[in-house]
Amino acid sequence: MSWSMKKSIAALIGRPMANRLAAPYHQWMARRRNERFLRSLPSQGTLVNIGCGYRPLSGWVNLDLVPGYAEIVWDIRNGLPFKDQSVTALFCEHVIEHLTKEDGMRLVREFRRVVQKGGVARISTPDARKYLLSYVNNDDFLRHPRFGDGRRPRLDLVNQMMRENGHHLWVYDQHSLSTLLHEAGFEEVRVLNYGTSTHHLMEGIDSIDREFESLYVEALG
Repeated sequence: MSWSMKKSIAALIGRPMANRLAAPYHQWMARRRNERFLRSLPSQGTLVNIGCGYRPLSGWVNLDLVPGYAEIVWDIRNGLPFKDQSVTALFCEHVIEHLTKEDGMRLVREFRRVVQKGGVARISTPDARKYLLSYVNNDDFLRHPRFGDGRRPRLDLVNQMMRENGHHLWVYDQHSLSTLLHEAGFEEVRVLNYGTSTHHLMEGIDSIDREFESLYVEALG
């Protein structure tokens, strides 16, 4: 179907209705692309960027729920589409807080399943401890320039981190995230800083825009 014909149909029935009618086709096409791409992956050594958003990583398999920069369009609440022990490095930046506690647990269990021996999973997320300690102690963190001009109520900033207009469903500190990874079966879990890693593949991939508020945890396969 030509682009002009698509535009004519959308004008006739309305864009929302046209999108609803076209959705099953686009979903089917996305599944086919996913299947072809997944078949091309090696049995080991894959590098995976979970929830890539607008920051795809070159040389990595970029996965996201929303089409755009991702090679694989996927809902991580349904598990991960990779074979057991097939992933060397798995990067998950500011994603887990968008899941419920239960879905977060299922996700890190999937990390444990797919990360091969000697591999690594790196998770970053807003550090709830930084926010709560700053709120109690009235320290400088909640006056960081990234929060604006400093005139917003401090509790508004805490609420924004914990809720993000309904997009954040569960938040973590280093103890709760480390515990989650241990419960998923990872024996070695390390809390790290921005830009530091236990694995050379993780060097230089953290977003500088997230550094001021983030917790960084790695689990070793």
